Amino acid sequence: MVSPLRRRFVVSFVGLSLVCAIAFAQPASAFVDRDCSDFSTHAQAQRFFKRHHPNRDPHRLDGDHDGIACESLR
Repeated sequence: MVSPLRRRFVVSFVGLSLVCAIAFAQPASAFVDRDCSDFSTHAQAQRFFKRHHPNRDPHRLDGDHDGIACESLR
């Protein structure tokens, strides 16, 4: 026979595990596309661009591929 205290512990642990799994799970589609309009200044856009794979440019911030993001903000 399982003691009530042990049963409460197991139920609490399983519940906490499920809450953590749901809270920290991010779907594969968690990518949030950023556009030049998301930045106030060119400096902000350029810093973001340099930190987020400038060679691949997944956010398409560098339209002419010269390494300068959001030239319209300059």
